[in-house]
Amino acid sequence: MGRSIYFTDLEIEKLIDYVSDSVELLGEAEGTREQTAEDMENGLGSAIRKLYKGRRGEKIYAKYKTKRGKGNAKTNSKSQ
Repeated sequence: MGRSIYFTDLEIEKLIDYVSDSVELLGEAEGTREQTAEDMENGLGSAIRKLYKGRRGEKIYAKYKTKRGKGNAKTNSKSQ
């Protein structure tokens, strides 16, 4: 299960600026292009989409959806 983290509007804007610039730079570099594309498909894209929710530029990341089950394994409470 995920967790809730609350940010101010200023914090969200700063995160968007830094993340967008970083993803763009990494996606252009020869050695990191494939890894960046894989990361975008495996969680980074959906995280950025959530940051952009309700803001200009949101459509760029609309194709990235949160994947259920991956990385959300439940622990068996009987084994504790």
